[in-house]
Amino acid sequence: MCRRWVLLLSFVVAACSGLPLNAVPPKLSVAGVDINSLGLFEQHFDVRLRVTNPNDFDLTIEALEFELEVNGEPFAKSVSRTGMLIPAASSTVVQIDAVTQSKDLIRQFKTLPPESLKEGVPYRIKGRVKTDRSSRWLPFDHAGVYGGNENKPKGQAI
Repeated sequence: MCRRWVLLLSFVVAACSGLPLNAVPPKLSVAGVDINSLGLFEQHFDVRLRVTNPNDFDLTIEALEFELEVNGEPFAKSVSRTGMLIPAASSTVVQIDAVTQSKDLIRQFKTLPPESLKEGVPYRIKGRVKTDRSSRWLPFDHAGVYGGNENKPKGQAI
């Protein structure tokens, strides 16, 4: 009986040896947003996301799902399958199609103060990412400010 447990444990250890210990999920932030198409009921935006891999091994992003808030209000959502390779200890920008409903876009125009365009627009992006290194989806949540005088995203992960 004890021999079976040792054998089973050795198989489990061997199966898990391909997974790196102390792996850190990728970090995501907004690098830019451009209008793709405007419609009566929904609008499509090209959201550029900076994806950073802090690990010492390459990661492949297999799928990505997120909600983008602007100025504390819902703005756009996306679900995307991708096969993007992020090299170890580096970052890259990926463009993802995101959709917003007309009511959310109208709310943004009503609540976004004009001076915020000069100071920068606060955003929050939250969601989950699926990598080739994990069988589970990994959550992410990042808040920052886009634009202002420098026109560069700033922020701190939350």
